[in-house]
Amino acid sequence: MSNPIIRSTDHYVLLEPDSKERIVTKKEAILWLKDWLAKVEISSIYENIDNCDENFFQDLLESTYELEIKFGYVIKWFAVRIDPN
Repeated sequence: MSNPIIRSTDHYVLLEPDSKERIVTKKEAILWLKDWLAKVEISSIYENIDNCDENFFQDLLESTYELEIKFGYVIKWFAVRIDPN
């Protein structure tokens, strides 16, 4: 079970091989995750990834931190808290 403090976090760091890290909002992270899941064969596990609701992706975002797209190609994400100070 994920730490409840993560649920109050509104930003994520996205990591992809061969790319710079990006800091995005939770909404942008969900869209990024949806895009990756639509591209990979793992999406066949879910009957229709396009019909999954927002809660499915939010739960996935909060309950894990990586997804192996293909052998040796792993995307990762981490919740971060951005202090305005």
